Amino acid sequence: MLGINDPSERLPAPYRNYAAVPPGDPCYIDMAQAGLVERYREAAGANAYDYYRCTDAGREAALASHKTIRWSKSKRVYSKYLNVSDALTGLTFSQFLRSPEFADLRKEA
Repeated sequence: MLGINDPSERLPAPYRNYAAVPPGDPCYIDMAQAGLVERYREAAGANAYDYYRCTDAGREAALASHKTIRWSKSKRVYSKYLNVSDALTGLTFSQFLRSPEFADLRKEA
């Protein structure tokens, strides 16, 4: 719903806040009863879906739960290396770890 399901992100940054679900979806009904989501548009006519968004409590819970899927620091650093090595084909992982020009990337991981 929030778009924070990327385990390579150290600090998730939500980039959306909605979900279109079939009417009566038991998971969303339960989350609405728990105060985690709210329905803001009900299925009607040509619109075959109910639309939900996170409440503040739901957002906090989702951001806290991201820790359970987040990769370790070393895995995030290696993922950054793989992204850079696509463009710099001769770059070794050892060079990536030692070179000051990649210090910011390693720190952000």
